[in-house]
Amino acid sequence: MYNLLILKKIMTMLLALVILMSLVGPVMAQENRVASGGHVATSPSQALGLTDRAELEAFLDELFAKQMEEYHIAGAAVSVVKDGNLFFAKGYGNADIENGIPVDPEQTLFKIGSVTKLFAWTAVMQLVEQGKLDLEADINTYLDFRIPDTYPRPITLKHLMAHTAGFEDQHVDMAAWRDEDLAPQREWLASHIPARVRPPGEVPAYSNYGAALAGYIVAQVSGENYSQYVQNHILDPLAMKSSTAFWPTPPDLIARESVGYMDDTGDIKVFPYITGQVDLYPAGVIRATLTDMARFMITHLQGGFYGDASTEMRILEETTARQMHSTLYAADPRLLGNAYGFFEFSDNGQRVIGHSGEAEPMQSTLFLLPDQNLGVFVVYNSMGGGALTDQHLGFQRAFFDHYYPASAVEPIQPPADFAERADRFVGAYRWTQSSSTTLEKYTSQLFGYAIKVENPGDGTLLLVAPWGEMPFVEEEPLYFRLVDGAFHISFREDDQGRVAYLFTDYIPQFAFEKVEWYEMVSFNIPLLLTSLLMFLSMLPVALIRAIRNRQTKDDQKSVPRGTRVAYRLIIGISILNLLFVAGTLVWGKQIVFGIPPIYKFVMGLGVLSALLTVGALVYTVLAWKDGYWSLAFRAYYTLVTVAAVAFVWFLNYWNLLGWRY
Repeated sequence: MYNLLILKKIMTMLLALVILMSLVGPVMAQENRVASGGHVATSPSQALGLTDRAELEAFLDELFAKQMEEYHIAGAAVSVVKDGNLFFAKGYGNADIENGIPVDPEQTLFKIGSVTKLFAWTAVMQLVEQGKLDLEADINTYLDFRIPDTYPRPITLKHLMAHTAGFEDQHVDMAAWRDEDLAPQREWLASHIPARVRPPGEVPAYSNYGAALAGYIVAQVSGENYSQYVQNHILDPLAMKSSTAFWPTPPDLIARESVGYMDDTGDIKVFPYITGQVDLYPAGVIRATLTDMARFMITHLQGGFYGDASTEMRILEETTARQMHSTLYAADPRLLGNAYGFFEFSDNGQRVIGHSGEAEPMQSTLFLLPDQNLGVFVVYNSMGGGALTDQHLGFQRAFFDHYYPASAVEPIQPPADFAERADRFVGAYRWTQSSSTTLEKYTSQLFGYAIKVENPGDGTLLLVAPWGEMPFVEEEPLYFRLVDGAFHISFREDDQGRVAYLFTDYIPQFAFEKVEWYEMVSFNIPLLLTSLLMFLSMLPVALIRAIRNRQTKDDQKSVPRGTRVAYRLIIGISILNLLFVAGTLVWGKQIVFGIPPIYKFVMGLGVLSALLTVGALVYTVLAWKDGYWSLAFRAYYTLVTVAAVAFVWFLNYWNLLGWRY
């Protein structure tokens, strides 16, 4: 029975090791995401721009049919506005499969996710117009709790709107399975202030917390809670009668809300109910119909004014609306940047601003072409839509290649001496929307969104990114153009002249920070797996020695006490470390719902193991000094101890040692 239990433990730990390997999956999977949106070829005779509703419908029917089949999407919808009017709106598939309810662009409500932020920024600008907010003021001026003064320069509303406040990213306690588990308004925001890890205005790093702060400031200054303010001053004035900024969905609208779906190995299933903190409503609470979203798009395209047969309303002054659409921040003036809450999605020679949204499982994207007086909003009610709503990819790629085909790009030759300088850019780069001070560091930095820059030796740089592999040629120092396209990347040096950051036209709301060798997956995963294999090896060794010791029980009485302690110590360390990994895999994956008490206990196992590792180091020295065991076992003991030390370094560096959340 004892032997069976030991073997069962070994199998359990081996299974945990296999699961651990799956953590690498998201990194690799992102590099294989499809960059096209199910492209429908452009007819050579297709006129530039959108002019024919029937042609648009035919194009979208074909596109959505292909996308929904390929990405296992239950329902989708799109609305297009042009010249101040609703040009086209149509639903595809089902809003509710079980009850056979089709998607209706006028009736079906969708969660629009982070597109909600555009309403929050519009609310901010309304209060700026009224003189109640100053975009240049320290945000602490408007808060009843304080953001720490980590840097001399304060955070302003402009920094929040451009996502350059310098906050790290955090997800602990962001969501709950039940509404009753949510924190009261203000409590979560004041108790979950993320660390300020960069000076404001220096580098973009998309921040849900920053948007939530802006919404709270709107509430503080206006005297209305955020949902009430948006409902009273944006949704109701625009007659967006089938949309809501409240949670839960009002009774008169809930029956029309789309069900959310996910694909479970080819079988579309209902996504479980999840709710977010009240303080995060400004980052993603709104549910809306496609025709209501058309009103919002028309309002922004018309300079803050909406007018039709039933409604005439100005929610922003024209100068304010135009300001919102202008560039507020660009990491490099030659690159696309961030507007006042919008992001620059410019594509195929057209200026485009927009925002994507994710409210699991629903995915959406909104983009406006101010020069064409054109706007598009598209939403998918299934997880698969995430591959289709990324800017410049998916739906946007198909739409622009069809209606605004890219002009030919002049070939560009690499500088003759670039090959000699290329290696300074080579390396891995992680995105700045990550955690640095909490246990989320290992998921966001080690296994998070990363790109690589390689030197193929032909005078170009090869960018290996989630959206594909692309060769870039240097146009100017630190500034590169896609060999066969108009997109650019640029690099920024630190004070010592070393390459520190990479910026792209593709996602200006993010930057990528160059990674040191000891932070790379290629170093950490082999180190971690080797350590775990050493700990796992102790289990069969312990089993074999236990069986042997039973057979030679009398001889064990003469074994020195130090030898017995050292042996038990290394077994204990191995078991503790394996239990820590297994516990992290089981209970550390869903910290967005909070830190479960049992995982806090698991963290304690890591601390205990680290303390015991100090003892193992002492006994390693004694083992060689006093001649414990055979030469081979001493060497083995030393290797396991080294693995334990490496594991302590790994836990500490990635904020897994102790209770760091």
